[in-house]
Amino acid sequence: MPGAIFESHEPRNGVVDLPRAGVPADNGLATLGLVMQLAGRTSGALAALIASVVLIESRIHQNAGWFFLAVALCIVRSQLHRVAGRDLLYSRHTADDAVANPFGAMRAYIAFGIAQAIVLGLIATTEFDATPRTGAGIAAALALWPMVLAVVVQLPRFRSFHAGLPLGEDRGLEGASIVMTVLGTCGVLSAGTIILVLGGLPSRHLQHGWGAMLVVVFTLLLVRSCLHIRAGLAGLRETSFDRPGELASRYANYGVISSVCVGGVLALLAMSERLAPEAIASVTVLCWLLAAWPVIVKRYFNNRQFAELLAGDRMIHRRAPDAGLTGLGWLLAGHAMLVATLLILAVTVEPRGVGRAIGNLLLLSGQVIGRSAVDLGLAAGVVALELFAAAALLRMSDHRRVIATIYALCAGGVALAAVYPLVRSFSHYHGDLRMVIRLIPAAIQIVIPAATLALVHRALVPIACARYRGARGLPSSSVTWL
Repeated sequence: MPGAIFESHEPRNGVVDLPRAGVPADNGLATLGLVMQLAGRTSGALAALIASVVLIESRIHQNAGWFFLAVALCIVRSQLHRVAGRDLLYSRHTADDAVANPFGAMRAYIAFGIAQAIVLGLIATTEFDATPRTGAGIAAALALWPMVLAVVVQLPRFRSFHAGLPLGEDRGLEGASIVMTVLGTCGVLSAGTIILVLGGLPSRHLQHGWGAMLVVVFTLLLVRSCLHIRAGLAGLRETSFDRPGELASRYANYGVISSVCVGGVLALLAMSERLAPEAIASVTVLCWLLAAWPVIVKRYFNNRQFAELLAGDRMIHRRAPDAGLTGLGWLLAGHAMLVATLLILAVTVEPRGVGRAIGNLLLLSGQVIGRSAVDLGLAAGVVALELFAAAALLRMSDHRRVIATIYALCAGGVALAAVYPLVRSFSHYHGDLRMVIRLIPAAIQIVIPAATLALVHRALVPIACARYRGARGLPSSSVTWL
């Protein structure tokens, strides 16, 4: 039965050996599953948005068949990506009631993803007037993440999991909480920045319909992000899913309702201002994106809480031996691959044919990768450091704190240097929302290194302390459990 919510992924035969002291039993793969589910839903929504924008701007009616084939391939790939992440979180059974290989769906995604990358590169070159360099860049960028996963699946440390994944010691609580805290912080910083800029607009703009609507939208998003952070921080402090699960449920309920409200407000704004059709498509995709993550979070926490309920008195609440750092490692690896994908496209895409539309979409990345040779070189260096830090955290290397600190300081410095000119230019472009949109990706680039620095150096609070009274004249001793 797919997506069973109560069984663990424990292999039925044998014992899983920990590859290194401090590494959790599941190697943080539950966090990778969450990230892959989010990425799968997000990529599906973005594929729909890109398809709409390209169709509207390029007016490619003569190649409609090829165009919709490319869109269909992108949607199928995103669904396979989501399913691969789901199988890392929830057990799936075969026809003979055996636990299915949790990497089976991932292998299907890898094969399809590489084939789809090659096909899209060929379609862009032969049907949409892209240069061979642009086609090769599209294929390389799309094939990057599947090839990374292909290497991960073949690692010796994961071969013993083919019969089923064990649950982590804390059932993935701290890893999921780290992801929630980081994403929530990105939301608070982004929404808070936009609200500050909107608050500085002249009164005539705020009295106008669109100004008031935007204030309402980003206030809803700010409250949502605060609830997101609250649930994540609770998971970093607790060992049981009870309190974090309650807060996560509140966040999920509010997140779904707020996504509908935000979509409705933005749709009214788009219709009243008679905006371009691309704006209507963007509103639809935004609702999809805003509702996706709360649904993923709610299902995950409900699954783990139900497992604890079934275990009853046998359930032992323990802290993860890695304090969730392997989950942070998977998050860093995924983020590095995203930036590397943008970097490949920035270097290879040429402004001809469909490459022109892709170049316009790359402008949405703001200051993440830049355009000059120096900016591209710095982005490549930061990606290399981020991958190095991710590998150290996934292996729980003895030097993980040093490596992660070096990455955080370098990446944070590069992000601050990129965002500083934008902050200074606000006095000249006061009230220009395009400047704020360019600031949001750079702000996210600041949050991830800052969160890495804080998480690798955080002090863990013991969950229990037993004190033994010594004999007369002898000092007492104590034992502390994390």
